Amino acid sequence: MGKWLLSRAAAGPQRRRSAWWGIAADAAPAECLDVGAKLAALAPRVALLAMGDGPGRRARGAPGAADPEADRYDDQVAAALAAADPGALAALDPGRDGGLFIAGRAAWQVLAGAAGAGPFDAVLRYRGAPYEVTYVVASWRRRA
Repeated sequence: MGKWLLSRAAAGPQRRRSAWWGIAADAAPAECLDVGAKLAALAPRVALLAMGDGPGRRARGAPGAADPEADRYDDQVAAALAAADPGALAALDPGRDGGLFIAGRAAWQVLAGAAGAGPFDAVLRYRGAPYEVTYVVASWRRRA
């Protein structure tokens, strides 16, 4: 999905240059922050599409899958994205990834590294849980 979105943005009237970068879901927070900082330094203006999966332990219909901790994690990530808070994303604990089946923490920490200290304005564009999986869409724009 990310590659498709990037290809659509690159094909626009201004022919923007785009590149695909991935990071391992289990990458250490320091590595994620470093990759983000390097991405942000590539050009005077950089747009970043960060995509990641939240907890896979939210499914109410699957026996043994429901986990209230997954809801708390979703709330934490959504609040950080809604507030454009790179510090909160940087503080996500990789120790929670395995038990909650999280694959997005590393991508969100790359975003935190790219954002640096901010400041950003944020818009939370969507938060929902169709099919018992949480989707959060937010956009950040650096303040002038």
